[in-house]
Amino acid sequence: MPADLLVALVAAGACVGLACVATVHLLRQGGARWRERFGVEMGAGLRQSFVYLDIGRLFRLNVAVVCALGLVVFWLTDEPLSMLAVAGIAGALPGAALAWLRARRIARLRAQLPDAVMLVAGALRAGSSLPQAIAQTARELPSPAGREFDLVVREQRLGVGLDTAMSNLERRAPLEEVTLFAAAVRIAQESGGNLAETLERLAETLRRKAAVEGKIDALTAQGRLQGWVMAALPVAVGAALIVIEPQAMRPLWVTWQGWAVCGGIAVLLGLGLHVIRRIVDIDV
Repeated sequence: MPADLLVALVAAGACVGLACVATVHLLRQGGARWRERFGVEMGAGLRQSFVYLDIGRLFRLNVAVVCALGLVVFWLTDEPLSMLAVAGIAGALPGAALAWLRARRIARLRAQLPDAVMLVAGALRAGSSLPQAIAQTARELPSPAGREFDLVVREQRLGVGLDTAMSNLERRAPLEEVTLFAAAVRIAQESGGNLAETLERLAETLRRKAAVEGKIDALTAQGRLQGWVMAALPVAVGAALIVIEPQAMRPLWVTWQGWAVCGGIAVLLGLGLHVIRRIVDIDV
């Protein structure tokens, strides 16, 4: 073997080895950052939603799902871009599920707040102190409102001031209704006044607000449905064409031009859906 060829082979082997080491190092760093971010964001979100799961096990399950779906798509399509797209979507599923759980919990809490405020006002009229009224409300209401008020009671038993407990409640439940309740409690603690009457008026206001919002949701339901139909129709037509004419539609997901077209369509559909939702989103 000539010396020049041997040197070239050694240099090529060294370059390949360095590239492999660098790739492994980058993958390890990316995986560590992904796991750290996953643990922080998912851990905080799950704790706020009172869902207690092992974050490490959840992360390993997410990684397994991402790898499995990516390999299945690559085996079916033999296209790396499709594999990466599906893997990215699978990686975003835990965050989407957490956002859905949090939105559902906030909606249930908003629906329970008028009754919660009225229970506190009724307990105050019966002669109970404010901590006792909040504790009674926590016992009588189901989750999530009952659990939120129970946390306020537990914090006060541990020595946390009422103002700090109300601030923590506002942080856990970022709702206008909670802010109004906390403001009423703070004002009554600082300047006095008939807190029971104030809370009764607040509860009546919240009920009227909920009724008006319900009417608005009913009147704008058709607009929201049109937005979802508009967003789903191109996807459904594209899926049907892929089934009917797979060879003709193949360039759409095997070439960069096709991916660019898909990306543009996704952006335009997202913008259209956002505009429609903003039009029908009437704040009371």
